[in-house]
Amino acid sequence: MKKLLVIVVTYNSMRWLERCLSSIPAWADVYAFDNDSTDGSADFVKAHYPKAKLVRSAENLGFSRPNNLAMQWAIDHGYDYVYLMNSDAWLEAGALEKLVTASEAHPQYGVLSPLQMTDGYKELDKQFAKRCPVVAGHDVYDVRRVMAAHWLVPVAVIKRIGFFAEDLFPHWGQDDEWCQRLYFYGLKVGVVEEARGVHDRAYRQDPVETLVKRNYYTGSLVRLCNPARSIFLTFLFILPFTFVKALKYRSLLPFKYFRQLVQNLPLVRAHRSFVRTRAQNA
Repeated sequence: MKKLLVIVVTYNSMRWLERCLSSIPAWADVYAFDNDSTDGSADFVKAHYPKAKLVRSAENLGFSRPNNLAMQWAIDHGYDYVYLMNSDAWLEAGALEKLVTASEAHPQYGVLSPLQMTDGYKELDKQFAKRCPVVAGHDVYDVRRVMAAHWLVPVAVIKRIGFFAEDLFPHWGQDDEWCQRLYFYGLKVGVVEEARGVHDRAYRQDPVETLVKRNYYTGSLVRLCNPARSIFLTFLFILPFTFVKALKYRSLLPFKYFRQLVQNLPLVRAHRSFVRTRAQNA
């Protein structure tokens, strides 16, 4: 069996932690990064999973930075794979083995995900169903992107294309940009139909500002970071898109985040240059 590190970033995650961590098979190692939880999440990991690598942060560092630190740790310690799993997610028995087997058989995939389902495995997670409709009859089927609630990634791929762009995407959007980058490097994103996992987020009722920031701002930022597309043409798309989102949410917040997009253009250009240069040298 390949050497695999499961990475779980926690922040006040006691509601799900036992189901999450208990679903990880004994042959896999665990790296838990706690974002300064106040509900005892880190203490639970220490008490019940003493073999896990536990990192306690003195502040909430979001999603990208903790995962980048954990992926670097996996590289430094000779792992073959990492598995990124949300703290509000868990795996069906045997799912991780199926994902590794599929990755070994199909090395063209830089990311593989199980079917991401609701609690009880009754139906697909709604966002997963929109992005990754099932293509029956294939052990692995192609998608353009898949949420990083469940990601199997070969460490060799991380070495090739780099880490999450944490300066641009500290909380959301990093998974979409990374999938976009994979395709630019000639790799693929796939779903293993026979593997299943839960992403338990039916409880969420986000405020309008969170929805605008996550859906409009980060989505637009991902488009701007695409090195295969012109920044100028992308902005031509984003301008009317801003008005559409303002009408949808009945809010001026999209204009606020449009200004932030403009302010982040130097970072976007630097990232596009990084991706292109790394691709040429790969």
